Amino acid sequence: MVAIMKTTDDWRYNLPIFRRSHRAESPDGKMVAEISVAQEVGMSNPTSGLLELSSGMSIPNCNPSFVWSDNSRYLAVPEWANAWGLFQGMQLLIVEPNSREVHIACWAWGFIQPESFCNGELVAILNPARRRPKRQSWRIPDELPRLRHRHVTA
Repeated sequence: MVAIMKTTDDWRYNLPIFRRSHRAESPDGKMVAEISVAQEVGMSNPTSGLLELSSGMSIPNCNPSFVWSDNSRYLAVPEWANAWGLFQGMQLLIVEPNSREVHIACWAWGFIQPESFCNGELVAILNPARRRPKRQSWRIPDELPRLRHRHVTA
């Protein structure tokens, strides 16, 4: 009998938040989002890189686990951020490439991994490498007015 070693399940570094790069075309095929080079933020931490959109928009310090909404209007992407200039964590951005608006859905001390963005519902996993990760969801665009936002010029 030959033993077969499983290498793809339950190993925390198989999660999308540890990708070294990622490229995703919007569902309608009109836009592309890409992080071509991502590096670990710290030893055994998820990666970070420059998010570039084909619309000309770019956002630094993003994690390559982003997902497009099924209507191609929004892109959900985790961004490394600091709280009070002292503590590092992630915030989940909802990017509107056409208007260059960026909405901040949440901030977490740990990691955020967008999972799906269908039928107006964005679902993300908070701290996906933990034993009991938490799922959080937002109704988009309904909840956008309640979120903090910023405008990106380049």
